[in-house]
Amino acid sequence: MTVQNTDAALGEQQPLGDQQNATAAEKKPKNEHRWIWFVTGPTACGKTTIAKALAENLNLTYVEGDDPTYDFACTLTARCRLCTFPYPVLRRPYHPKANVEKMSRGEPLTDADRAGWLQALAEHETAKPPTSSSPHLVITCSALKRHYRDILRLGSEHAGDLRIRFIFLQAPEEVLTERAHNRKGHFAKENLVHSQFTILEMPHPTKPKEEGGEPDVLVVDVGKEKGVEEVVREVVGRVRGVMHMGRD
Repeated sequence: MTVQNTDAALGEQQPLGDQQNATAAEKKPKNEHRWIWFVTGPTACGKTTIAKALAENLNLTYVEGDDPTYDFACTLTARCRLCTFPYPVLRRPYHPKANVEKMSRGEPLTDADRAGWLQALAEHETAKPPTSSSPHLVITCSALKRHYRDILRLGSEHAGDLRIRFIFLQAPEEVLTERAHNRKGHFAKENLVHSQFTILEMPHPTKPKEEGGEPDVLVVDVGKEKGVEEVVREVVGRVRGVMHMGRD
């Protein structure tokens, strides 16, 4: 879904010749950094829809962190076992089969269940894409607890050029339960919604860090009153603004 009548997407790449590609690293400004946007929230909040639209509009590389149906071998580097190419879609299941079976039954995942999944996503943050692809990523991941988001934040500590941000899609439990009930072909059913809300730790971006605030999170309302196109416009506009300002 492309937002119409907007300014040119930040970081939109122009065609490059072989010589330009070879010298791109040399011309890269020293203060340029990579962005990683995690689109988060409970099941049925629209993570995949919004993430794909964000990637399309801002020329980001899309990574599906929740979908277990993708299973391909990675060809990026010997150390990266988490994704596959070519871009712009990376496909590799992060959740093991046991996790998917639990979620299909409506059983919430424990911290232990999620540990390997979160570690895989965190490791993927530092795997740089080929020069022909956008270096900036948008990744779907529920990240329901503060602790989970903190694990994903570690990537910026391990690679100095990373700026990791979160988009939390917020809607009432009853709205997401209805959406999960009505959607077809997804392993996560409506009985999973309640279990996720029981462990959900809402981010509070306006609070100071010392009081538990998370200023690197954009909270976006995706309730019944807002259509998909309106949500996409808001998300694209806010993300473009953050990336343009380059703020911490």
